[in-house]
Amino acid sequence: MQQLLNLSGWPPQGGAGPFDTRKEAFARSPESVTLRRVDRIVGSRIDLTCMFGKEVVTFRFHASSRGMAENVAEVLRHNSGQNLRDLGMLYIADSE
Repeated sequence: MQQLLNLSGWPPQGGAGPFDTRKEAFARSPESVTLRRVDRIVGSRIDLTCMFGKEVVTFRFHASSRGMAENVAEVLRHNSGQNLRDLGMLYIADSE
């Protein structure tokens, strides 16, 4: 088991879609983004829909393997509504 914040690639990268991540408020506090839902897993990538204030932002987390992506997605699905800072404190099972 390891904490999500210790995984390579955490926090996920955001900004796909109409929201501009270069805006100053977002750049200062990307960890305050709130997870709305896990959209899908594509290979070892997890696509996430998040909220920053009232703006919808798509995030992508690139896991080290498909198995790890599935483990991370499972934990994230059970903890939607939390921000990236709090999600980073959660523990993830190591992939097989």
